[in-house]
Amino acid sequence: MTLKELIIFGLILFFACFTRLLRLDYPSGMYFDEVYHVPAAMMMSAGDFKTPFDFNQAAYDGQNIADWLHPPLAKYFQAASIHFLGANPLAWRLPSLVFSLATLVVFYFFLRFLGQEFFFKKENLVRRNELAINLALVGSFFLSLDGLFLVLSRIAMNDVFLLFFLLTGVFAYFVYLSRKKYVFLLLVGLFLGLALASKWTALWIILLLFAREFLVLKDFRKLPFLLFSLLFTPFFIYLLSYLPMFLAGYGIFDFLFLQKTIVSSQLSNPNVHLYSSGPFSWLLNLRPVWYFAAPLKQSDWIANIYALENPLLGFYLFLSLIVVIIFLFNEKHNSTLKETIALLFSLYLMSFMPWFLFSRPMFIAHYLPALPFLIVLLSYFFINLIRKMPDQVKRRAWTFNLLFWPLFFFIIFYPHWTALQVPVSFANAVYFFVPNWR
Repeated sequence: MTLKELIIFGLILFFACFTRLLRLDYPSGMYFDEVYHVPAAMMMSAGDFKTPFDFNQAAYDGQNIADWLHPPLAKYFQAASIHFLGANPLAWRLPSLVFSLATLVVFYFFLRFLGQEFFFKKENLVRRNELAINLALVGSFFLSLDGLFLVLSRIAMNDVFLLFFLLTGVFAYFVYLSRKKYVFLLLVGLFLGLALASKWTALWIILLLFAREFLVLKDFRKLPFLLFSLLFTPFFIYLLSYLPMFLAGYGIFDFLFLQKTIVSSQLSNPNVHLYSSGPFSWLLNLRPVWYFAAPLKQSDWIANIYALENPLLGFYLFLSLIVVIIFLFNEKHNSTLKETIALLFSLYLMSFMPWFLFSRPMFIAHYLPALPFLIVLLSYFFINLIRKMPDQVKRRAWTFNLLFWPLFFFIIFYPHWTALQVPVSFANAVYFFVPNWR
């Protein structure tokens, strides 16, 4: 990395860290789905690995029940943090912050690699590196500005853990496509297994990559290794994540019955939720989730936490979605570039489209795993647009405006994502400008 690159990316990471760490211990108690994840993590931090896997358990504190509905890996990190830092909000939320910053680092190098090996391969070495660095800086900056990513980085849930391992696994897959060394395929299975052990959403990406490799397989003598890498390894890692459950006295039949109960609960959830939304609404950022409302004495001030995307960045992403579809239907484009765009678009679709198959309550947070892949595509078309402008002054003006205004919206909406107090009149005019945002 050049000094200039290191400084700029360091500033992006500092910005991301500061905006996530500021008042991380507020609210001072559990809120939203922390009421499930945190009790389980607290039990584990105290050495109890039996109760969190019991779906017939009594209430943890007379009200909240420890989460058994999701795989346990994220809760292990939260439990370790609670064990060393104490049972306090900062301790149980800190792992989410750390993994969100790690996600930005992985995302940066993933974009840099894509630029060098896939997007700008035809450019000379110097120009290719320059464009790849710009791509990585723009993409990681955009990701750091996303409100949904910010909110989920400041709460003790499992979404950010899933995102980190998922992106790392996909990164390893693109390295495999470039290097054609099977050891990277094994790494893909390893990281996707860790993603699966964080949240079941990773299953869709596992199946997509396995199907893609199987369909292009020419030498069927390699099929056993493919099965071992992309199917056996992820599910073995998933099984290993339940090792503390087995050590606590449960058997393999208890494990299988728990998985069956999880499936049944996920597929037949009859509950309704005021802030549930369907996948189509996520594309347009139409329905946030109200996570928290602060009790304030002043009636003319409010403080909330809403899981909502950065509105302007969401608009950028929707436009990029249209551009991608047009691009893929244009046969004039280079086939290698087209294959790369198509694969990234497939990863994007596979990260949220399966939700159309479910009738259970869904929330915009389920859209988080798809966002980085669309940000990759947005960043590529952004760089491609700018580099084709012959006028340097015009190029700089476009760059400034396309980067500044999402940052401006981030600053305006930051209180809405972090429960900072604002006047009610301001919230009504800005945060609830769209009726569905209320």
